[in-house]
Amino acid sequence: MTIGRARAWVIVAIVAIMAILGGPAIAAPTTSARPATDAPPATLVSGDPARGSALDPVFKLLALERLRCTFSEEKRVALLARPLRSTGTIYFDRDQGIARATLTPKVQHVVLTKTSLRIKSAKRTEEIPLDKSKDLKAFALIFPTLLRGDRAELERAFELGLYGSDKDWWALSFTPKTASLKKLVRRVVVVGRKGNILSLQVAEANGDTTDTKLTDVRTNADVPDSEIATAFGGP
Repeated sequence: MTIGRARAWVIVAIVAIMAILGGPAIAAPTTSARPATDAPPATLVSGDPARGSALDPVFKLLALERLRCTFSEEKRVALLARPLRSTGTIYFDRDQGIARATLTPKVQHVVLTKTSLRIKSAKRTEEIPLDKSKDLKAFALIFPTLLRGDRAELERAFELGLYGSDKDWWALSFTPKTASLKKLVRRVVVVGRKGNILSLQVAEANGDTTDTKLTDVRTNADVPDSEIATAFGGP
C-alpha cells in the first residue's frame, strides 16, 4: 500500500474514531438533543491558551483504563452539498488501543493499536502499518494517547493549548509542529466538561472538517471485560 493511500485510510478511520474540533472560533456542536445550557460557552476557544504543565489537571482527568461511548458524526467535504453522517460505538483500552464500530450508513470495524490500523468492511480488510510515516502515526494516535494522559508524547508532534479549565468547560487544541504534518491536518480540538469528553473535531489541511459528538460514555470498571473482548476480537 502506498503512503498516499495509507494517508487517506488513516484520515477516514481517525476522523471516525476521534472527533475533534478545529477552526478559528470553535465551540462544541449543539443539537436539539442537548439543552443550550449544557453547551460550552461560545467564546470558549478564544484568547491565549494555557500551555505546558497548566494542562496537567485536564490530562489527569482524562487518564483512563477503558472507555465506551456512542458517537454521531458529520463530515463536511467542500465538494459535497450535504455532510456525510455516521453513527456507531467507540471503545478505548489502555493496553489495546481504540476500536470503532460504525453502524450507519454502512457497517465498518476499525481497530487502531500503537503499531497498526485495521479496517474491515463488508467486502475487504485493510491493514496499515503506522511506522510507514511518522506523521501518520502522530496523527492517528492523538486520541488514545490523550486518553492515556500522556502530554509529553503528544507534545513531540503538536503544540498543545488549553482553553477554560478542569473545573468546568475546557478545550484542548492540537496544532502540528512540522510542515509535513501540517499538510495532513490543520488543527485538532477536543472539547469537554470536567472529566467528560463531549465533542471533537478534525480540521484537515484540505479544508474538510469532521464534528463528532460522544454520548452514553462509560469508563473504567463500567466497561466489562466481555465488551472489550468483543470490540478488539478483530475484524
